Amino acid sequence: MKKRSSTIIVLALASSLASADLVGHWRFEEGTGTSAADSSAESRSGLLNEVTWSSTGLAPVPSGSSAHLEFNGSTSSVAISGFKGVTGTNDRTVAAWIRTSDPIVNRSIVSWGTNLGGQKWTFRTQSNNGTAGALRIEVNGGFLVGNTVVTDGEWHHVAVTWANDGTPDVVDAKLYVDGVLDADLSTPGTPPSANQSQAIDTASDADVLIGDDFQTARYWSGAIDDLRIYDEALNAEAISLIAIGDPLINSFETSAEIVSSGGPVTLSWNTDPANDTLTIDNGVGDVSGLDLITVNPTVDTTYTLSATRGVVSSERRVTVLVENSPRVNTLEIFGPITLIIGESTTLFWDVIGEVSLDLNGRDVSGLSEIEVNPTMTTTYLLSATNTFGTTTREVTVTVVDPNAPTIEWTAAGQTEGALPTWLPAINSTFNTTLAWGNGTTATVQTGTSNLPPVTTWINGADYNLTGTPGTSWHTGLSDAITKEDVSWELVFRPGDFIGTHTLFNTGGNGFGTGIVLDGSTVDFRVQSADSDSQRVIVSTDLAALGTASEFYHLVATVDLDPTLPAVVSLYLNGTLVAGPTSSVSAIPDWDGSDVAELGRGSNIPTSTAFPWMPFTGDVASFAYFENKVLDAGGVESRYNRLSGEGDEFTITDITWDAQTGELSLSFASVAGRNYRLETTNNLADATWLEVDDAISATGEETTVILTNFYVPAPENPKQFFRVGPGVN
Repeated sequence: MKKRSSTIIVLALASSLASADLVGHWRFEEGTGTSAADSSAESRSGLLNEVTWSSTGLAPVPSGSSAHLEFNGSTSSVAISGFKGVTGTNDRTVAAWIRTSDPIVNRSIVSWGTNLGGQKWTFRTQSNNGTAGALRIEVNGGFLVGNTVVTDGEWHHVAVTWANDGTPDVVDAKLYVDGVLDADLSTPGTPPSANQSQAIDTASDADVLIGDDFQTARYWSGAIDDLRIYDEALNAEAISLIAIGDPLINSFETSAEIVSSGGPVTLSWNTDPANDTLTIDNGVGDVSGLDLITVNPTVDTTYTLSATRGVVSSERRVTVLVENSPRVNTLEIFGPITLIIGESTTLFWDVIGEVSLDLNGRDVSGLSEIEVNPTMTTTYLLSATNTFGTTTREVTVTVVDPNAPTIEWTAAGQTEGALPTWLPAINSTFNTTLAWGNGTTATVQTGTSNLPPVTTWINGADYNLTGTPGTSWHTGLSDAITKEDVSWELVFRPGDFIGTHTLFNTGGNGFGTGIVLDGSTVDFRVQSADSDSQRVIVSTDLAALGTASEFYHLVATVDLDPTLPAVVSLYLNGTLVAGPTSSVSAIPDWDGSDVAELGRGSNIPTSTAFPWMPFTGDVASFAYFENKVLDAGGVESRYNRLSGEGDEFTITDITWDAQTGELSLSFASVAGRNYRLETTNNLADATWLEVDDAISATGEETTVILTNFYVPAPENPKQFFRVGPGVN
């Protein structure tokens, strides 16, 4: 158990600040005249334009202040002629004292650069995104917004720091208010109220302008004092030193986090001797001149140490539990809460009073965060234990299949009989009203098939897309969506190889997308005009793969760029059978405004209507993948769910002889493929060790024999294994 306060302060203030290079410092101490001196080594004086000197209501600058500048909100500014600020992707810090109560909160503190994507640097207050009245750093195309309102008529010290981490982006900035971190994407508990990513490359163009935005009239209304620019990203301690001088409170600790009722606990602290007042609540009172005191709590108690120095105040807190189980203040996901398989995120927690800490079976005592990389949706249970009990808290990290469809209709679960409206089982679009409707012959049937999981299907599907708005993908999901990549999946049984059947179409005569069965030939085409140059067709013969009484798994993909030729591919039963084939000219859109249909329609594949026959076969499922081109692995994964090969990689048996160290492991496999075997003794750690990456399979089950295998951690006698695709 650690003895700690709720806020950790690291003492490295003076050295951190001394190492930074101050490239501009306008103290505004002149009190009169038309220029402001630069007290940095650069001596870049500023030219005052319609600002007013004031020597009353001064800012609480730690080094003292005898004057500041007042800006009128319409014409005032200070121009630093010839100084372009910190440019390119160089680290930087801007800090200043400000005071404003202007309800028009889009006001600039300082700016430079040029008004192109990522090339300006404007530090201002704002009302556009996130918290109105908070700080905002913006770079044209991107921004990061703070949480604290600074337009309340009081003096505030404000600062922004930015360090180039190799991928320069404005969202890496940190905002500070009154010496305290206010917004930072990388720190738990202080996320910005709004942000938008944009690469930074500040232009060497407009001169530094204080109290206005070089791009547009955002004149400051109120006071500014002691403005600084550094060519380094100052740390939190340095910002605190600028804002409040020596810290009022360096530390506040307790000798124990949990005690018996009435038991003694020592509270100790380190504070600035120059503080005016120093008090502790909960009946302790004035502790000026002291650095420790003994208390005897009989109930759980949080003690607050408060210090003041002039107008500056500071607080630190510690909590003592009395004969109670640990307190889990927070357990949260710091990072994405939904992952694609292979991605990671960080769990962060704050616990007091624990003797031991466990996360899903792993000892995490002494830690406050951990990176996790789950392979499936996982609930993480944090258990904090002491002699008085255990407290738990849990969070869930969702893991999604990267090959999951955006919308999917499946016959599974439907009741036998007529099905005039077929609702989707999955719909992650904004339009929840989309459905296949107006079916007159569509009937749900059940039975067995060549694809074992397929036991229910729609016979005689004759639907058109319905929804509000629109009856096509173009009108139902927007024109922008149909100008992006797309993949389609259809599980169907022809019934016969006679005549021409439209399995799916959307768009209209001469343009759009269609899947047509002409005899035994399945044809997939995309076109944006009745022109060979803006049409691409791929096809294959089903009769070469099987009979009309079998179900087929079809995936058709369109790699679309409005300015480039489209690339189309066709897969059947998990295998690429046609394509990738490119159009001659660009195909800007895969849809039009005409109705989309399933199992009927004459608009595709030619520019005019063609004779078609009602589809009397069966459809088991239909899926749409928005802005996604499934690759060969993704298609195979989708097919394996249906083909009986979905159990591939499943470990079917495992035995271990502790005496000889021989381990035998068997798993489901496909002959001719190579597999990878990995192991770990801790799932929470998600560190997997490779055993073998080229295990050759000769049948439906493969057995691996490992010799001299002993549990790496006898104190935690658990070992986990997993099987995946190997190296060919």
